[in-house]
Amino acid sequence: MFAMRRKLLVGIDIGTHSIKVVRLKQKGQGYQLLNFGLMPLRPEAVVDGNIAETEAIVEAIRNLVRMEKIKTKEVATAVSGQSVIVKRIRVPQMTEKELSEAIQGEAEQHIPFEISDVNIDFQVLPTARENDERADNQMDVLLVAAKKAKIRDYTNLLTTAGLNPVVVDVDVFALENEYEVTTGEDVGVVALVDIGATTMNINILKAGYTLFQRDIAIGGNRYTATIQKELKVSYDQAEALKMGVGVTDKRQQEELLSIMASVSEEIGEEIQRSFEFFRTTAADEVIDKMVISGGCAKIKGLDRFLSNRLGLPVSVADPFQGLYYSDKFFDPEYLHDMAPVAAVSMGLALRRMYDR
Repeated sequence: MFAMRRKLLVGIDIGTHSIKVVRLKQKGQGYQLLNFGLMPLRPEAVVDGNIAETEAIVEAIRNLVRMEKIKTKEVATAVSGQSVIVKRIRVPQMTEKELSEAIQGEAEQHIPFEISDVNIDFQVLPTARENDERADNQMDVLLVAAKKAKIRDYTNLLTTAGLNPVVVDVDVFALENEYEVTTGEDVGVVALVDIGATTMNINILKAGYTLFQRDIAIGGNRYTATIQKELKVSYDQAEALKMGVGVTDKRQQEELLSIMASVSEEIGEEIQRSFEFFRTTAADEVIDKMVISGGCAKIKGLDRFLSNRLGLPVSVADPFQGLYYSDKFFDPEYLHDMAPVAAVSMGLALRRMYDR
């Protein structure tokens, strides 16, 4: 019965451009890929992370689950954006039970929302540096607060689609989960940067713990909107051009390269600012490498551009590496191409029943 309660959940990532689903099976010390599917959404369905077209999204979820022939009802999903606050705080030393009772009062001092409007969770982090004179009577805690309305919007979608949302995670923690399990690395300080359609999530980790987290309102739609405006093309044409498809002549290619470089510079500048702010809060820590994911990670050359811009190694996430899967059911080239957009859903699919 315990094994049944701890079974893996189906990961469903409801993004701005599409819904992604992943289902895994434990295989020895690793995992086997049973399902990976994607269902595009209309541009108006999700706006700035907010649900705008409920019926269309519910229908897309139903169609995706039906297409993948998934019978499991228990799922995990994730939220992010301005309705979610993740903050590292310091509190007096206490037991976890004592902290459970005191966390609401602590949260009131650190979040800009009414406490009654949010769900709160926390994780006790490793002790501060040994030479930190506060370490004797203070401890580090990762505080997470998410607006109940945001959680309700996403869980209602899944419930209406006939599913049972068991876990609601935060995008950056799903990315962390995916990175640690599929990469298996625990070296230095790594920045996980997920660049979606409207939001860029930054999570800086060390030894499996979050040192810094930030969401920035910029993403792939900035490329699309700029291409539409400058080249006077439709939304669909701009989306294709963003990925290097449909260039008509040399002049358009030169204009496109200029636009892409300009927006990439803007994204690089935002990441640089976040890294500089991180260094003011963790003066002894140096970021060793960065891993990018999300739809923008598929843009040709973005990893090299950001590596040169930021002066550190940058790689593209591949959550399918190390997984068992059958070439009969999955095209390796397709999985490699779609890997960056699967990172969040993969992290969610690694969650289990009754995970905290």
